Amino acid sequence: MPQAIAWGIASVVGSATVTTGILVAAYAVTIVGTLALSSYQKNKAERAARSQFDAAQVDRLANVPGTVVPRELVLGRIRKGGHVFFKTSVGQFKELFIMCVAVAEHEIDGIEQIYLNDQPVDVNEVGQVTTAPYGQAATISDQKISFSTTVVLDHDPLPGSVSATESPFGMVGGHEVQCSVDGRVVTIINPLPGWYFTVYYQYAGFNSFVNIRWHLGSPDQTADGGMTAMLPGVWTWDHRARGVAYLVCQFAYNDTALPSGIPTVTARIRGARVYDPRDGATRFSENPALLMRHVITHPQFGKRTSISAAEDARFIAAANACDTGISYTGSDWVPMFRAASVFPFGSRARDVLDDLAQAMGGEWAYAAGEFYVRAGVYQLPVMDLTDEDLVVEQRAVDGSVTQLPMTISPHRPRAEKVNMVAIRIWDQAANYVETAIRPLRADALVADDGAELSQEVTMPAVFYAGQAWHIAGIMLRDGRDPMTAILPFKMRAYPLEIFDGIRLTLTRYGIVNKEFRIVGRTFNPNGVVQLSLKETTAAIFQYGAGFLPGGYAPNTGLPKPWDIRPPSILSISSGEDQLIVQNDGTIINGVRVTWAPIADQSIAIGGNVELQYMVLPSSPWVSVLVPGDAKEVKFYGVEDLAMIMVRLRTRNSLAVSDWGAQVLHQVIGKTEPPPNIENLSISGSVLSWTMPRRVPDLAGFVFRFQYGNNLDWNSAAQLHNGLITESPYDLITRPGGVVTIMGKAQDTSGNQSLATANIVMNLGDPPIANILEQWNFDALGWPYDTSESSGWTIVAGDPSADALDSFYGTDDQSFYGGDTQPFYDAGTYGRMIYVTPPVSINSALAGSIMTLDAGVQGTDLHIDYRLAGPGSFYGQDTDSFYGPDAEPFYGPPGAWMPWPGQIIAARDAYQFRVTIGAGTDRGILQSLVLTVDAPDIEEEVADLVIAAGGTLIPYTKNFTSIKTIQITLQANGSGAVTAESTKTPNLSPKVTAYNAAHTSVAGASADITLKGY
Repeated sequence: MPQAIAWGIASVVGSATVTTGILVAAYAVTIVGTLALSSYQKNKAERAARSQFDAAQVDRLANVPGTVVPRELVLGRIRKGGHVFFKTSVGQFKELFIMCVAVAEHEIDGIEQIYLNDQPVDVNEVGQVTTAPYGQAATISDQKISFSTTVVLDHDPLPGSVSATESPFGMVGGHEVQCSVDGRVVTIINPLPGWYFTVYYQYAGFNSFVNIRWHLGSPDQTADGGMTAMLPGVWTWDHRARGVAYLVCQFAYNDTALPSGIPTVTARIRGARVYDPRDGATRFSENPALLMRHVITHPQFGKRTSISAAEDARFIAAANACDTGISYTGSDWVPMFRAASVFPFGSRARDVLDDLAQAMGGEWAYAAGEFYVRAGVYQLPVMDLTDEDLVVEQRAVDGSVTQLPMTISPHRPRAEKVNMVAIRIWDQAANYVETAIRPLRADALVADDGAELSQEVTMPAVFYAGQAWHIAGIMLRDGRDPMTAILPFKMRAYPLEIFDGIRLTLTRYGIVNKEFRIVGRTFNPNGVVQLSLKETTAAIFQYGAGFLPGGYAPNTGLPKPWDIRPPSILSISSGEDQLIVQNDGTIINGVRVTWAPIADQSIAIGGNVELQYMVLPSSPWVSVLVPGDAKEVKFYGVEDLAMIMVRLRTRNSLAVSDWGAQVLHQVIGKTEPPPNIENLSISGSVLSWTMPRRVPDLAGFVFRFQYGNNLDWNSAAQLHNGLITESPYDLITRPGGVVTIMGKAQDTSGNQSLATANIVMNLGDPPIANILEQWNFDALGWPYDTSESSGWTIVAGDPSADALDSFYGTDDQSFYGGDTQPFYDAGTYGRMIYVTPPVSINSALAGSIMTLDAGVQGTDLHIDYRLAGPGSFYGQDTDSFYGPDAEPFYGPPGAWMPWPGQIIAARDAYQFRVTIGAGTDRGILQSLVLTVDAPDIEEEVADLVIAAGGTLIPYTKNFTSIKTIQITLQANGSGAVTAESTKTPNLSPKVTAYNAAHTSVAGASADITLKGY
């Protein structure tokens, strides 16, 4: 006898509340198999082991990497992923990814369908996936060499693609030769004797970028040949994975076929073969009863080593019931009950048996070493019992008489009633994905109950919606025939087993030939057989039968305690008043909902108000419970500007009301911007500032700058990347000359201060160590890039803006100026843009400091730069050198970036853009000097003897350019009065000594100093 049964009966005997105890005990046995409703379903869901078991069902479509993972038993037809127990990449560039996925840790019957990212795909006989985009048709070039004038090709050639050449054997050379084509047969025309022939052709082929093969896990299966060939020494012929059904998945790199990386691989498989006691065969089956037999004999679950004949008889009866044909839709014809699921090794056998019994709408129990099982079909009574079979009293040895208890409960508490079942199954119509199918709602029961009493039921082993609705119908109808009884019978009842049906007649209670099902049985040594009974009828198990309320106590004049109403929402508010500052300083949004006081005392005292909100468009409903006497509730954590739907309902100890009218609300988060920055100052390159008060949700600070005196925040250039989080801050680079530095605070919602903190000052020229190269564009005659320069002409030697009467100015200027500025300008000059030609920086200057000094007149000065040389041409190290076919080979220059004042020069070409905004002050570019400086190279050559005609100066340092040569002459009696040097060519300087007649002489010497870089 199972412990659950023994406990249930014991609790009833010792309980003061006998009726309730009996109901719980009776249902504890009845639902051991499947009728998972009400309190038992709640208790079952709370068990930690069951939660872990259910989680494994949810994850069945995932591919879990690892070599140490729980093994799995797969029963029935199921779609699943598996355990990735091996993965690697091969190829010169690791372009082929390989992984092995174990789908079952036992032999399975077969694999029917492969899925890639939930898409069913076709796989040919060699494992190639032929479904787009993983497989694509292609024109393939091939050739065949032959010494025969008749060449049979390996593939059907495309029309017009065949050509041939002939070549002398063992020699170099050859030429085209004529040929004729008939199907795959190519005939060479007028061949030269002793020459061989090469036929070139194209054929319609196929490229597959995914290859999937499988092994079914037989005890004698061999290693995968493809793996041993691709991974010699890694995957050997000893890697057989016997007893493991697995997939070998190969993915060739291809942007079109695999744009998002490696897809999730799942397979629809036929699971373990199971023994059928009806004919002694072992075959694949979806019969829940046969699968239960397999589980109880499995060494990892039931661990039974043998099955008795009586147990097999029960399995056979249940299996035959499951195989009964039925049409759930009117067009199908399927077995009434089928099952399929995945069970991790180590799961409790009870949980596995629960799911399989549920799949056949049945029950199971284990008592006195025997396994009992019943399918969800009507069974004829096997015995009639009457008042004469009851044991009403019992006489002890001492002559005392004891009345034996009898309990009959005709009702079920409202809290345990259900009139709608919300069902979740692994639906084969949805590619075996866990799906919430249409709930089964019994309208007649809802009308009688006065409200929907819904119960969510997950059926992990059910994959067909019609079957799930049938099981739910059994559950609802069985729940509406709630009478239970615990009665003591004489030994005549001893042969009865659990789940047997009886007809009971108890005239004193008005029960005549009423059918009951045995859900508990206890034999006492004093000769009393105590039976726990649950009323039943054939209509409970009839598919499509109606739902009759029945079984309720007569109505009274008192209000029904389950007839309760929801409150009406008075207001919903959010915003700054509802913000919450957490301990870590972060701020979250709050929403407050209010309603009128509830007068119903069954709710106000001991009841609840339930609020639910949903973040649109499709987030799940979130519940918040407050006491029944509350008038408001506040909830947190909804994002700014989210649209939410809010609804309310009430609860008392017996019932839950319907939902009230739902109300739409948009959550308003923090709207007030942070305060303005104060005390902004700069010392050297270090910015400092303060805030007038603490800002809990302060994210950081943003600083920008303009050249000149210009407070236009929108067109200002950034001084840094991202947000600065604290003061002081040392600028990595800073601009030079007269600039306006502006700053704002920013909070976590992205709001910024209303006004800027400003500094207008002359930062001076950036420090320059040693001038090596300068480009003075004024001295060069103002060269410019004609394609991008505009809006100016040379006036008095300087680029000057063209006159332009514009009311609005340019796009990047604010429409409204400062408060003291006039709204209308008398006359304006247009915006001017001066763009320099590319300036190349050689390798010797790379790493030096680059400074740009501009002298301008006008407003809204912007200086930008970009890379226009090899760096832009080659791109980043990680970029592909060749882009897509449609793109030009040579790309455009890089993007324009604000000039920060100084940068470290790279070996590249630079362009600079000076923009002076439109306004009444005419824009004039007065000077523009680019300077690159770095430490000089200097070398001294002492006592160099000068020959007639001059001597090359022997230096040792690695000069790129020699800028100056200083010479100290030593005449030494040579008559030399002067010495001169030449730097042409630059890196081969020569010194020559001259006499008074400027004639080259010999014998003089000189000390020489070379300077350059």
